Amino acid sequence: MWHLLSLVIGLVLGSFLNVVIYRLPRKNLSISRPSYSICPSCGERILWHDNIPVISYILLRGRCRKCKAKISPRYPFVELANGFCYLINSYVALNSLEFIALCLLISCSLIIAFIDLEFMLIPDVTLFLVALASFMVWLVRGFGLYNLLGVAMVTALMIVLGLLYRGGLGSGDIILMAALSLSLGVISSFYTLILASVSAIVYALIKNKGKLLMKQKIPFGTFLAPAGYVFLLIQRYIPM
Repeated sequence: MWHLLSLVIGLVLGSFLNVVIYRLPRKNLSISRPSYSICPSCGERILWHDNIPVISYILLRGRCRKCKAKISPRYPFVELANGFCYLINSYVALNSLEFIALCLLISCSLIIAFIDLEFMLIPDVTLFLVALASFMVWLVRGFGLYNLLGVAMVTALMIVLGLLYRGGLGSGDIILMAALSLSLGVISSFYTLILASVSAIVYALIKNKGKLLMKQKIPFGTFLAPAGYVFLLIQRYIPM
């Protein structure tokens, strides 16, 4: 019953994440105002029965009921991803604190991934929440002072990389990796960087039809945050 409830909670909160992803980077919008969901195309209010996670998207065939404009497939993807990951967290976490931390981390990772992908920025509030979630995992898993050393080492490495590849790494990427490294440790942090880098290169190759442009800006946070979450799950079964 708990696992099913986790899935439902994840799906419902995934719907809210879509609101955050759309509104947070836009200066003319507020997360709390209006207090109801609106269509990105016509601005009309979306009624509750058209706002049921995943189901409404399918029933409406991916279009707004009023203006018939297409709704981005990002909406059901975020809902499904958040719900599925909450379900995984309910099996992986040893206690409620770790469950909350992992859920907070994946939800923030989804927000970071899609905002950075579109706007090339990582909101400060998400960095704070990732740091909080990482600290909670650090406490629960009892990693000790070794991981604090890892934070220093990983941060120093990220700063050096940022200086070498000007424009390739932003301050948000550096802070994000530093926050994740508290719970990941040194080894898992390096694996996270490798996975994120490979994913970013694949993304760039697909976007440029097989060409890798040296001056191309890549939303590294889009790949870094989810990679960190993946290795936190792996750590539960394979100590690193």
